[in-house]
Amino acid sequence: MRKFSLIIGIALLLFSCVPQKDVVYLQGSDLSVAENIYENVKTENKIKIFDQVYIQVSSFDDGKVNFMSNDQNRYGGGRSEADLAMVAFTVDKDGSVKLPIVGKTKIEGLTTEAAAEKIRSDLERYLNTPSVRISFVNKSVTVLGTVNKPGRYFYASEYLSVFQALGLAGDIQEYGNRREVVIIRDKQDKVTYKTLNLTDVHLLAHEDLYVQPDDVLYVQPLKRRHWGFQSFPWALVLSSVTTVILVANYVEK
Repeated sequence: MRKFSLIIGIALLLFSCVPQKDVVYLQGSDLSVAENIYENVKTENKIKIFDQVYIQVSSFDDGKVNFMSNDQNRYGGGRSEADLAMVAFTVDKDGSVKLPIVGKTKIEGLTTEAAAEKIRSDLERYLNTPSVRISFVNKSVTVLGTVNKPGRYFYASEYLSVFQALGLAGDIQEYGNRREVVIIRDKQDKVTYKTLNLTDVHLLAHEDLYVQPDDVLYVQPLKRRHWGFQSFPWALVLSSVTTVILVANYVEK
């Protein structure tokens, strides 16, 4: 009977455990090396239709004035993302923005630097030595699934890695599948669906290490989650085990 109880206890313990290989990120690096280096060439984000961009234009005549803005607070000062969205330009379905001075200009498919140079060149006919700066407004990533704080998160940095995005969402829960994290990306009229393995260290050298604006990350649950510690029907199992032990003791007597 003691052996039987021991077997039951070991079985329950195994059901409640998740192997370390399922919860450790970036496995496969050579731990004997003091520093592991992985090359990752970043690609610049290009402007897409329906993107919101903030366009800052100044000239040699008055470098503090943003000629693209008609709001009352156009003279310098810091702005929040919400403030910038109010004075941002939305790229229309033709890939263009309608600017106050130069009119409709197509910027879809260009980097912010290339689009700024294009607008600067058009403004030379109207302004004395114009300077143009363009930045994305309200860049966001949505993190769903088996994470601690699912939701939509806004960021201002030029690049945001998958790990940083998951950090915003409070990291993956214990029973989240780190080997099958889905990234959903909208590319014009197409939506791509790709699976990332966050336990593979070679992801550090892959272009998918960095999310793009409006990406959706979905963390799938482990298949064993239904038998994990938190959801395992302990009351039913322990009650059944107790009943079996009592019946066995009664039979032995």
